[in-house]
Amino acid sequence: MLDSQKAFATYLKKMQALLNGQAFSFDQSLLPKVMETELVVPVIGAFSAGKSSLLNALMGKDILPVGIAPETELATELRYSSEPYLLAIKPDGVQERLPVEALSSINRRSSEFSHLRLYLDSEALKAIAPLVLVDMPGFGSSLENHNKAIAYYLPRGVHFVVLTSIEDGNITQSMLRKLDELKTYNTDFTFLLSKCNLRAADQVEDVQAYIDDQLGVYFGEHCRSITLGNRGGEELTRALTALQPDALFSRLFIDILKDQNFELLAQINLALSMLKKDKTESEQTARALEQALVKLLEQRKDVESDLKDRYSGKMLDRSLRGLDNALNDSLDELVTLGSSKNSSALSNALSDIIRSSLASTIKSEVQDISTSMVDRIASNLSATSSQMSVLDISGNWSEELSNKVKFSLERTTEMLSDWSTRLSNRAEDDKNSGVMLYRSLSTVLAVTTTVVNPLVELVIIFLPEILKMFKGGGNERETFRQKLTGEVFPNIKAELRGKIPAIIDEQLNAMLKKISDGFEEQINKQKHVIDSIAQESLQLEAQISEKTAVVENLANAVKAAANEHLYK
Repeated sequence: MLDSQKAFATYLKKMQALLNGQAFSFDQSLLPKVMETELVVPVIGAFSAGKSSLLNALMGKDILPVGIAPETELATELRYSSEPYLLAIKPDGVQERLPVEALSSINRRSSEFSHLRLYLDSEALKAIAPLVLVDMPGFGSSLENHNKAIAYYLPRGVHFVVLTSIEDGNITQSMLRKLDELKTYNTDFTFLLSKCNLRAADQVEDVQAYIDDQLGVYFGEHCRSITLGNRGGEELTRALTALQPDALFSRLFIDILKDQNFELLAQINLALSMLKKDKTESEQTARALEQALVKLLEQRKDVESDLKDRYSGKMLDRSLRGLDNALNDSLDELVTLGSSKNSSALSNALSDIIRSSLASTIKSEVQDISTSMVDRIASNLSATSSQMSVLDISGNWSEELSNKVKFSLERTTEMLSDWSTRLSNRAEDDKNSGVMLYRSLSTVLAVTTTVVNPLVELVIIFLPEILKMFKGGGNERETFRQKLTGEVFPNIKAELRGKIPAIIDEQLNAMLKKISDGFEEQINKQKHVIDSIAQESLQLEAQISEKTAVVENLANAVKAAANEHLYK
């Protein structure tokens, strides 16, 4: 177990002991999440970059299949176990246990599964735990399996290892799109140059210098490549160690734990304030909170009534404008692929462009819209702030409330103890229109992922029809350029214009519910504290003094635990 993991678990156990039997709210689900969360590190690259060979070198044995054609059609998680076996995971979470030898033939059943978990008796895998490496389908794999893997692991990966062969000579446009997509999700990556032993040292230096220039221009001067030679397994181990797993794990939880500690102290201070107030002031505050809950319901209905006109239409227009720009910026690349009649590569490129563009635009739009929704709801609660000032809590109660809700929405990752769990519930298939509606969102990242994933699935459905138009013409580049700009791009936008609105409306309503529930949760926490103290205020004055001392001691203990484990 990592040091940060131990510290956070110890802190949460202390909180459970301190708060046992108390009236204060505390998220009990955090402890199992801290104990069970793994650090998933997908390894991506073209099928010829040598991902599987590199991972075999790390493990010291040839386990993963390699070949001149794409061999990895399903993302494969590599995990340590004294008993080797293979788990094939279906989209609904059902698992099928198989012998390790089945790995060589499982591709024939790739449509049945979402991903694989390969358990091996490997000291190398045991040593890097809780890092879980994932052998991802290469960029040359089938469009469906490639997109399935990217959509599943993009929101789950805490860091990506990116592999490019020295023989490529540069970072391709396709790879740059994927790296940019990682940055959209605030995910860092390590860039490795493979097969450097196949080139002279001066050639390796020249290619690495050029690639480092590309990385610097697009992602900052701190971003540099690492060369891999004959000792690729050892070099990969060093690169993984440099990731500082403790720091990666800490970043997943530290802000959430600090925020919860701050919120807990606010509840305790509220209780202390209430113990000093008389019955009339307590009743006035309770009524103010009841009024806030009523206003919250009214404001939610008000926002919901103009959700479509005020938000979804603008999101649709901006998403399609951004996509149009992205497609035209990649026109030369697409013309080359179309002219060569490489329909598979063209499908992959179009899908990547669509997913990357929509992810970036929708994430930005969702963040702006969520802020707007929170501010609208909070403004309607502002009248309550003056009534809450009697508690000496804050001069702007509604603003503090909205900041807590915004923090909840802005979390950029979801700690999943079971990586088979989807960010959303099972998709419901509208058989009339083919629109996939995903529900049960919990963060801005979840909203973004859940909107984009079904769009990628739709792209897979309609791209073959669009690509048919390439089969009848000549090979002239200008002919394909005209077909792309005059037929393919408009068809893509028309298809998406028909499909996006229902998905966006569904997700905006889900986000509104999340925001409203967040406000309601915060208000109810305060109301629960006030109601509990009001009951105890009926006791004798001496007992109230004792209760005040107990609560003050609790506040000091909570602060001490946070200082020991969260603010070192």
